[in-house]
Amino acid sequence: MTNLYLHHYPASPFSEKIRALLGYLGLEWHSVETSVIMPRPLLMPLSGGYRRVPVAQIGADVYCDTKIIARALAEHAGDDSLYAPGFAATRVADAADTQLFSIMAALSFRPEAIGGLFQGGGGGSGGASLQDFIKDRADLAGGTDVIGMTPEVAESDLLHWLTELDSSVGSGFLFGEKPSIADFSVYHPLWFLRNNPYNAPMVEGYANVMRWFDRMQAFGHGRVIESDGEAALAEAEAAEPRPLEPAAIGVGAKPDDTVRVTPTDYGRVPVEGELVRADAHEFAVRRTTDETGDVLTHFPRIGFALES
Repeated sequence: MTNLYLHHYPASPFSEKIRALLGYLGLEWHSVETSVIMPRPLLMPLSGGYRRVPVAQIGADVYCDTKIIARALAEHAGDDSLYAPGFAATRVADAADTQLFSIMAALSFRPEAIGGLFQGGGGGSGGASLQDFIKDRADLAGGTDVIGMTPEVAESDLLHWLTELDSSVGSGFLFGEKPSIADFSVYHPLWFLRNNPYNAPMVEGYANVMRWFDRMQAFGHGRVIESDGEAALAEAEAAEPRPLEPAAIGVGAKPDDTVRVTPTDYGRVPVEGELVRADAHEFAVRRTTDETGDVLTHFPRIGFALES
């Protein structure tokens, strides 16, 4: 039996997006808690250097970025409803993962708000100091402006998001009686804001949003088995990547070419391997390490660049 692993840490908002999705899909998964900051020596052999969290793993298939993780989990669970609303839902999801995430970051990284995360060196900090955390995130940004707005602009933009959301969710979800990928992408930045005592009041004044939030949170996190990085590496080494039909659609490379896949926004660390598949949704590259054997590392097409 091939096991499902999630490499994450508790305070990560994008990890919460996937944990909530695991709960909705009713999946059993192995929890590997990784460090809030680099280094992550037991994760790097699996991800090839990709340094953002979360990372999901199903046997010897490794999924980097929540866009491709969510698609993989829906397929793994045999769920055909998550993407049923089509273009509209995926575009809302992308806007939430970028615009709403930037609003959350601008509000959460204010000195008065970030202090709540690091009180006592615990909670969301995972034991990291504030100075180490700031340095790590500066390295992750690599000179780019991840936030891109002032706290004042973020407050104004959040008002717009919450007002429209409050008038849209009703007694169900964004696109009907079942949640779609849009709901999970909108949920996780608001979850992060609500977990910070300084920011929580900004969200809690919207009655429909709060009822929708409670419906999302009620999915829980699925059936969790505590695990560790050594077990995840052993799982990858014992398994074989699932077979994929080779394809190279719209890229200047062909299957088996050596390629590099790099995020286009921040955390721009290239992952190198042999191209297996480039289709409308993903780039998949084959890599081999001493710790893992052959692994297939998957990235979403949107937000990543492939170079040969």
